[in-house]
Amino acid sequence: MNEPLAKPVVVKIGGSALAGGALDDLPGLLAGEVPVPVALVHGGGQQLTRMLEALNISTEFREGLRVTDEATMRVAEMVFAGEVNKALVRELYAMGVPAVGVSGTDGPTLHVEPVPNLGRVGDVTRVEPHLVETLWSGGFVPVVAPVGLGPEGAYNVNADSAAAALAVGLGAGHLFFLTDVDGLLYGGEAVPALEPEECEGYVERGLAVGGMVPKLRAAAEAARGGVEARIVNGNKRGSLARAIAGERVGTLISEGVAA
Repeated sequence: MNEPLAKPVVVKIGGSALAGGALDDLPGLLAGEVPVPVALVHGGGQQLTRMLEALNISTEFREGLRVTDEATMRVAEMVFAGEVNKALVRELYAMGVPAVGVSGTDGPTLHVEPVPNLGRVGDVTRVEPHLVETLWSGGFVPVVAPVGLGPEGAYNVNADSAAAALAVGLGAGHLFFLTDVDGLLYGGEAVPALEPEECEGYVERGLAVGGMVPKLRAAAEAARGGVEARIVNGNKRGSLARAIAGERVGTLISEGVAA
């Protein structure tokens, strides 16, 4: 008889390195009385920019998204699914976490359609969970690079959006965005909770800026798909365990919560 599993957890982390302590909770979550299936999604934009500069390939952004021509896409797949992905897998293995690195084109797991006027940038339209579920059944933690499969091959996918789509497609109970602040800040304090339809207002009023904008939008999308999304400080040990235990950590975005 198989052990009962808790609802899956998806964690979005930055591409540069494992966040400063929150993922120390992972071994405990994986080895608990009721095992928690965990999938990680990572970014890697800074590493991609550095590699493009080294190759004398120019970078252009439109509304926060990287214009991705064919040459940029070849480098993006090399950086995301290669350098960044495998470095994270090695770091997790050193923590005792049995990680396996894949990209959204494996399986394929993330099916995308092109975003107009951005070249090889894709929005996820369908998630095929079979590969991730197969890795879970073997006791592994999938580490997913933000590359999806579209009509012309591989496409660059915003990592926050990829994490939200994957969480919904996997029927996850929780989606955590690990960042370097305590959540969406207002007046120096983290906003404890938001309805998904409230998120865009913070963007329009300039209260969410920079990397918080795609996180809020992706969290709202996940919440509309039935997943509790939470923006938490990845530099604080215990954040994941406390949030999963029901404590008020960071900023929760979910249907039916009061701001």
